[in-house]
Amino acid sequence: MALGAAAALQGDPIPRMLERVDPERPMEDVETLVSFHTRHTLSETESDERGIGAARRWLKSELQAISESTGGRLEVREQRFMASVMRRQAELVNVYGFLPGAEDGQTGRTYVESRPYDSRVRRGLDAESFAPGANDDGSGTAVVLELARIMASETYRANLVFLLVPGEEQGLFGAKHFAEVAEEADWDIDGMFTNDIVGGVEGGNGVRDTTTVRCYSQAEGMHSTSRELARALAASAERYVEDARIKLVFRPDRFGRGGDHQAFHAKGFPALRLTEANEHYARQHEDVREENGVVYGDLPEFVSADYMALVTRVNAAALAELALAPAPPSRVRMRAAVSYNTQLGWSPSKGGPDAEAPAHYEIVWRDTTAATWTDATKVHHLYILSSPPRRSSDLLPDRP
Repeated sequence: MALGAAAALQGDPIPRMLERVDPERPMEDVETLVSFHTRHTLSETESDERGIGAARRWLKSELQAISESTGGRLEVREQRFMASVMRRQAELVNVYGFLPGAEDGQTGRTYVESRPYDSRVRRGLDAESFAPGANDDGSGTAVVLELARIMASETYRANLVFLLVPGEEQGLFGAKHFAEVAEEADWDIDGMFTNDIVGGVEGGNGVRDTTTVRCYSQAEGMHSTSRELARALAASAERYVEDARIKLVFRPDRFGRGGDHQAFHAKGFPALRLTEANEHYARQHEDVREENGVVYGDLPEFVSADYMALVTRVNAAALAELALAPAPPSRVRMRAAVSYNTQLGWSPSKGGPDAEAPAHYEIVWRDTTAATWTDATKVHHLYILSSPPRRSSDLLPDRP
């Protein structure tokens, strides 16, 4: 069973927010990122036209433009830090937009939308060759920018962070640094999404899939807050993005692979990774070339604008639902020893039903072998739930 607080919003803003997603803008962003020739973590930093320095300054300027369009509500920030990247010392820069929520302050409940902006070719130390990184991960970076554009004009209870980080290909450096700073500041990161390779619809296996999005989540055992975040995202997509199919994959990542979400999960923050249905390895970490009629390289022509728009809507629906709702209640307690019922109790959440807000709590449950929550009921105070529940009528009425 799980317990959360939900808001009954007047004039739900999520559908109109999703309508603002424009497939052409992320595609233009991908092409701009490719134009920097390479975004290798150790590439040029002084040029305004080439290398990772030019890319991050352009990303910062895009976030600043979004900030200006919201009257400065989106706060554009940087984190500069030194890291040993492939035995070389380098200054790395995280760039992000911080959108303050209406509750809890700067380090209160926060949701992070993150993506690395670096790229690479086959040789890990090659910081000079053409490394377009259109899909890996220009696509994810473009999704984060589009999310900032469509979401920054709304007001949320929780904080939102639109985070762009370097050094993913060499060791998740940017994500690790942000997560470490958040841990030291006792920042309440209630969820982190990373979009890694979210632009391709044709896999190397020849399968074309324009609707499926894989969602990876980690757990040390059967359950974790990261797994619950994945279930919440799938439920939001089912409610708001009817043309998307979320495939929950209960693994940290693909075999032998990794992503920025793992750096957050390691610090105890709920985190997940979204990626396309079928990857094409001739278009990842490859030198741009043509051999035997096969084009290799991570080029813009292999990226789908419509699929990036779909992924953007999936992210936006989940982020908005979480950030618009009150925080979950605290001190959740369960008692069931030598009893046919399970008794639940909790302390009210700020802005929840006990604070004269148009909200309710939601109890959801599933069989232990079910991948997703199968039943739910709305409550306002303490409930007693039969164990296992057979139907909604097994729930007793609210206590006065």
